[in-house]
Amino acid sequence: MIENDYSPHHYWKVRYTPRLRLKLNSIDDVKAEMARLYREGKAGTRDVSDVSRLANVLALLARMIEGSDLERRIAALEGGNDG
Repeated sequence: MIENDYSPHHYWKVRYTPRLRLKLNSIDDVKAEMARLYREGKAGTRDVSDVSRLANVLALLARMIEGSDLERRIAALEGGNDG
């Protein structure tokens, strides 16, 4: 059972916790983050259900990056055929 912590300290901690910024602009970045998650899950430092959820989000992001790269390549090819 998860207990709610309604103390003022809890609100400060939630409100002022710095956001984690990861560079996830390429497939290689996403692959490295997935590998890090896998190692954390394997070592037991992160709950396996959290690893699974985060890996699914990373897989979606990887597909979006692939689609964007493909779209950019097609546009470049089509632009090269105009002249």
